[in-house]
Amino acid sequence: MASFQFRLDRVLDWYRTQLQLEESRLAACLAALNLLQERIARLQAERLSVERDVISTVPILACDLASLGFYRLRAKKEAAEMDDERVRRERTLRDQQTAVQAAQRRVRLVEKLRDRRLSEHRWVEDRALENLAAEAYLSKWTAAKRKAAPILTPDS
Repeated sequence: MASFQFRLDRVLDWYRTQLQLEESRLAACLAALNLLQERIARLQAERLSVERDVISTVPILACDLASLGFYRLRAKKEAAEMDDERVRRERTLRDQQTAVQAAQRRVRLVEKLRDRRLSEHRWVEDRALENLAAEAYLSKWTAAKRKAAPILTPDS
């Protein structure tokens, strides 16, 4: 009996390659989002530190308060831009997660088809082997029966 050969092996390999590519894109999206979240956290920490430094000085000068006001405006604008960027990256991440799930479904579908074809192939092989064994048994049994039976001639 011929060995099992799945016709869609190249397709399965292609789908696995696509899945790896989508997973690497997902990892890149996660890394970019994490980096942005770290930048947001650093900006917030820096803002709090600057405000504490200005407020903690004993004589607070008007120019320091004006500078703090301008700093707050710039920091608020930068935080809003980073927040918009975070929303875009989260959307991109969700889209990429959807793409990864679709690629996983394609791979699983072809793998299930391969498993089904393999089990069918094994079943056919098992049936052929059983038939061969049955034929061998019957031929031995028939040969043994012929040996045991007396040969009848027309004279007797």
